[in-house]
Amino acid sequence: MTQKTRSRRFTEKDVEFVHTSYSAMTAAEIAAARKLSLFQVNKIVADLRKNGIDLPRKTPKRINPVKAYIESLKSGAGVKPAVRKTRKKAAEAAG
Repeated sequence: MTQKTRSRRFTEKDVEFVHTSYSAMTAAEIAAARKLSLFQVNKIVADLRKNGIDLPRKTPKRINPVKAYIESLKSGAGVKPAVRKTRKKAAEAAG
């Protein structure tokens, strides 16, 4: 069984590199460039955000697909929802 190797400790220069290049590079690219683990890069980013440094979010908030579908129906771009008949209305229609 192979053991995982320990990552080196990050330094002040690593933190500076993450801060300056986080908007241009992905966390995985930063980790590979500085020979850090992805967890360490994410920890640096979280600590910077906790201490008031403004770093851009990488993932935008996910749009709710149900709300998006309803909005498309309201705008007339989609299929109209089917109207369900109740048993009472179906019996009245039949006679």
